[in-house]
Amino acid sequence: MEIYTIGFTKKTAPQFFDLLKRAEIKQLVDVRLNNVSQLAGFSKRDDLEYFLKEICNAEYKHEPLLAPTQEMLSQYQKDKGKWDDYARKFLKLMACNVFCYQRSS
Repeated sequence: MEIYTIGFTKKTAPQFFDLLKRAEIKQLVDVRLNNVSQLAGFSKRDDLEYFLKEICNAEYKHEPLLAPTQEMLSQYQKDKGKWDDYARKFLKLMACNVFCYQRSS
């Protein structure tokens, strides 16, 4: 399995979906906390799911367990936090989520 990461900001819909199509993705895992914001444009949850199926023949899955918390994002983005602090907190969160997921399975 190959895993890629891609951002949607500063990309047009044709650029975004052409990249995905060329990579021949089978599934896109959306890790955004807020995937229905009006700022998301073509990448709103329902639109993205539709376009992925129609353009790329790919599945869509939303997995917020792989996202930072809103508090972490706010501290970094709005309060101009330090990247190292954000990265440390995010890695700790991911380790906890993996551990909790494994215990519940």
